[in-house]
Amino acid sequence: MRTQRLIALALAATLAAGLAGCGKEAPAVASPICADLDKVTDPAQRAELLKKCPRSGPEFKPSPKKDY
Repeated sequence: MRTQRLIALALAATLAAGLAGCGKEAPAVASPICADLDKVTDPAQRAELLKKCPRSGPEFKPSPKKDY
């Protein structure tokens, strides 16, 4: 009888630990729309995507030199 309680407690703990990890959303992946930014030819749509997408565009802007 005592062994059955121990097994039931172990199963309940395992189930609770397993369910605790459920429900978390996967990390956000870059939008496919943002991935297609280089392929967009419409200027209005491109300007709208540039506002939404985190990258700044194809041009390279170096950071200012710092002297510490």
